[in-house]
Amino acid sequence: SVKIGSLRRRMLIDSGATVTSISEATARAAGIDPSSDKFGTIIDTAGGPALVRRATLPRLDLGPIVARDLDIQIGRNFGDTEVIGMNFLSRLKSWRVEGDRMILEGHP
Repeated sequence: SVKIGSLRRRMLIDSGATVTSISEATARAAGIDPSSDKFGTIIDTAGGPALVRRATLPRLDLGPIVARDLDIQIGRNFGDTEVIGMNFLSRLKSWRVEGDRMILEGHP
């Protein structure tokens, strides 16, 4: 599971997603306010076009790996499918898939 502040969530790691995305409900529960993005942006998702608002997540913990000041998208229609995107994966020392496992290696 992923820790966003003191909130724990299950998230899908999606190498096809450019940006990490969470639902409005998760953003509210974690105290994230996207109000600085007044108009939002339309993006293409696997489920079709979606309106998102952008924000910065102060901290995201995935096991021992910590990402700080991570740009995120907050969407009303994401439901329970929240994703960790390439903007998180690109910060890692490495990541790879071996058989049915994804191996993430953070920086020391």
